[in-house]
Amino acid sequence: MKIRQKILAIFKRKEETIREISKATNIPKSTVHYLKQKIRKRIKSIGTDFWETELGNQFTIKLVTSAIYVFGIKSGNGAGRFKEFFELLELENYLPTSESTILNIIRHIEGLILEYKKMAEQEAHSKVKEIELILGVDETWFDKMYLVCQELSSGYIFFETESEQRDAATWDKHIKKNSLSYSQMPQSDIL
Repeated sequence: MKIRQKILAIFKRKEETIREISKATNIPKSTVHYLKQKIRKRIKSIGTDFWETELGNQFTIKLVTSAIYVFGIKSGNGAGRFKEFFELLELENYLPTSESTILNIIRHIEGLILEYKKMAEQEAHSKVKEIELILGVDETWFDKMYLVCQELSSGYIFFETESEQRDAATWDKHIKKNSLSYSQMPQSDIL
């Protein structure tokens, strides 16, 4: 039984004696006594027992995951910033506040995101038989000339590359370089 599960099991039986809780949960009496003291101190310091409940535990998981995703993965904040954030909320008794633990959680969430990406791609590949592409090519000038190849129905840009020339041979070279099969596209769509 994990520590959080032990705490929840003890908290649910807060009206029972240490001996009764120990017998019902199969947790040693000394551990029950120690954890009950810690629970009392946390409730006294925070002023609520919400964080000791199952609902509080679920909210804690959502809070950590959401904070790490939005402020860590998407915005680039590090584990030290999360440690500071959780301590400002006075949740260090309920949340992982060591930087190494937070870093492990960040890595785990990043791994789950990559797994989801792979699964979504596999599902998309299994459903797609053949996609007909309508490619449009054009040149645009900013400080230099750029060749742009775009799928017209979706607006997906296959490539945007700087170039000195815009003749057919240059387009052919860039299309082949960017892994688009020239032979699979009708000539009318290329130029």
